[in-house]
Amino acid sequence: MRIDAHHHLWQYNSIDYDWIDESMSVIKKSFLINELKEVLDKNDIDGSIVVQARQSIEETNWLLELATESDEIKGVVGWIDLKSETLNDQLTQYITHKKLVGFRHVLQGETDPNFMLDERFISGLKLLEKFGFTYDLLIHAHQLPTAVEMLEKVPELKVVIDHIAKPEIKTGQNFSRWQLGMETLANNPNIYCKVSGMVTEADWDNWQYKDFVPYLDSLFQSFGSERLMFGSDWPVCLIAGEYSEIKQIVYDYLSSKNKQTIDNIFGINAAKFYQLN
Repeated sequence: MRIDAHHHLWQYNSIDYDWIDESMSVIKKSFLINELKEVLDKNDIDGSIVVQARQSIEETNWLLELATESDEIKGVVGWIDLKSETLNDQLTQYITHKKLVGFRHVLQGETDPNFMLDERFISGLKLLEKFGFTYDLLIHAHQLPTAVEMLEKVPELKVVIDHIAKPEIKTGQNFSRWQLGMETLANNPNIYCKVSGMVTEADWDNWQYKDFVPYLDSLFQSFGSERLMFGSDWPVCLIAGEYSEIKQIVYDYLSSKNKQTIDNIFGINAAKFYQLN
């Protein structure tokens, strides 16, 4: 089974999605189940993981409703307030949702450099581990040292790094710093990485395949073929390329690899990490 491990759905409005500015006009509209099904079918993808785009319980519940009615959506990564005093009770209720596989917080948007190290946030991560949920780590590359410190406090939590931690692909700056942070995280066998979101960190209009090769080489060296998974980041990826182009970057890189490696990246690893049926 071919799985896209990272995409979004939304009913667009300018208030909830104020991060979509004029430079992203191509995604200033709704993207729903019908659009998802069409793009997955065209690209020979059998199923997907839908990931939160708003930090609200309402969106989490909406995504779960969509997933219940959709064969394409295999899992939901929602949002929940990990600092909430009622988190245990909320997770007790959510554990009954078969397609709810994990949670994510938009850490890349937090202005407090110590947000990740807040004791309440760490306690929330520990509860996710207790309930068997996964955690999607959304950060910029400069936040990697703090993320390393945070995850050292929850070593058994199953974590996947979104968008290869958003390095500065457009300029190529700070590559070694990014590489060191990723290598450090990869030392924990419970940490995976999504090969996703690369084109939006590159030059949107002029990226080339070769821009991504050093990053992919480093990821394979650190995580191997059993802890990496393909994610399109659709529809956000449309800012810089069509779904087929995003998928082709990874396929081109894997062209010299064996079939098992390709199957791992395009489905097996995601199914294993998210414990999909």
